Amino acid sequence: MRNENSNRVNMVNTTITYVEANSTPTSGIPAFAVTLTAVKSKMVLINSLNLIGGGSTKGVTLDTNLIRKAMTQAAFRVASCVLAYARSTNNNTLVELVNYTERRLDKLKKEDVDDVCEGILNAATANVAGATNFGLVASDLTDLAAAIALYRMSTQNSRQALITKSQAIEQIDVMLRELIADLLKGQMDNMVNSVKNANLAYWKGYRQARKVINLGTTTAKVRGEVRDENTSPLKNVVFTIFETGTLTKVGEAETDVKGNFGIAQLPSGDFDFKWEKGGYSPVTETNVHIGPGKELKRKIVMHALVVEEGDLMMMLIANINLQGNGIEPTSVITLEAMNSTMRFYSSNSPAGLPGAQFVDVQAGQIVRHTVQEFMNLVGNGQYSNVQNVGGVMGHWRVTVEI
Repeated sequence: MRNENSNRVNMVNTTITYVEANSTPTSGIPAFAVTLTAVKSKMVLINSLNLIGGGSTKGVTLDTNLIRKAMTQAAFRVASCVLAYARSTNNNTLVELVNYTERRLDKLKKEDVDDVCEGILNAATANVAGATNFGLVASDLTDLAAAIALYRMSTQNSRQALITKSQAIEQIDVMLRELIADLLKGQMDNMVNSVKNANLAYWKGYRQARKVINLGTTTAKVRGEVRDENTSPLKNVVFTIFETGTLTKVGEAETDVKGNFGIAQLPSGDFDFKWEKGGYSPVTETNVHIGPGKELKRKIVMHALVVEEGDLMMMLIANINLQGNGIEPTSVITLEAMNSTMRFYSSNSPAGLPGAQFVDVQAGQIVRHTVQEFMNLVGNGQYSNVQNVGGVMGHWRVTVEI
C-alpha cells in the first residue's frame, strides 16, 4: 500500500476505534451506527485488497467470514436500490433477480452466495441508469465487484476472478477516497458536529482521531511569517519554542528578510511559542500540541512599542509624550517604577504638581492600562507627567504598544 494510503488507513482505523469506545454521545443518532457499519464493511475490503497488493496472489490468507459479510451487505444495498426501481416500473422479472433481504443472503450456501451476489451485480449494471434515481451510486457496484472477487479468492472458488497486485492497489486508492469523502466527510463528520455543543470533549477527540498523520515522519515542524501592523515583513524576530510551562528551549530561529521562520526536527508534544524583537511587543502562544509528522503554520503580527524612560531625583517631575507616533486610545500602556515610587498624573503645565487624580506605581511594580483608561485615571490635563514621590533616586519607564 502506498505510504499516503497507509496513513489514511491508520486514520480510519483510529476513528473507528475512537467512536466505538465512545458510543454514548452519538447513541441518539441512528444514522451514525449505520454509517459506521458501512465504514467498517468497506475497510474489510480495503484490508483484504491490501493483503493482495502487498504480496503475491498465491498463498494469501483472507478472512472469508468477514469478506462474505461485506459482500452480502454490499449486495443488499445494491439489490434494494434496483428493487425499488424494478417495482416502480412493474418489472417483475427484475424484481425476482434482486428481491433479497440481508437475512436471506446470509442463509445462502457458501458455494451459492457469490453467484447470487454476482447476479445482483449484473442486474444492477444492466439497469444502472434507472436505479441511480433510487440511490444507487457507482461505488456501490465497484465495492460489490471487489467483494465478490475477494470472496472467491478466499474460498479458492474455481470460478474466482483473479485480482492482480496492481488492480488491488488501484482499487484501494479508489475505495479510500470514496470512504473518506462520502462516509467520513459527507456523513460522520457532520453528525459529530451536531453534538459539539453538548459534548465538546468528544468532538475534540473525534477531530484528533480524524487527522491524517504521516507515520513515515516522526518529527514535526513549525513555520510561518512575522509582519508588523502595516503588513511589512519583520527581520531578525527571534522565535523560540519551549517545553510547555517551562523555560527549557526546544528550538530557536530568527526570521529572514521576508519575515519567514521555521524550525524542523521537533519531537511531538506540548509547547509554548514566543516571538521577540526589540521595539516590539512580544507575542506568545501557550500549550500548543504538535503531533508526530505534523507541520504547524503561523502568521504573526507584532506591534511596535514607544518607550520613554528616565531617572528622577526625589520629588522631581518629568514629562511623558502620549501624543502622536501612532498612539491610539486603545493602545496598551505599561507603567514601571524602579527603586522608588513614581506618581503618574496629568496637569496643564509641564511642571505642574499632581492634583486629585493620579496613579502611584511602587518600586518594582508594573501596571498596565489602555491609554484611554490611563487618561481616565489621571485626568485630562494638557501634559502627562511623572513625579518621584519616594525617598530615593528612582527610574521610571513608560511603554506603549502601538
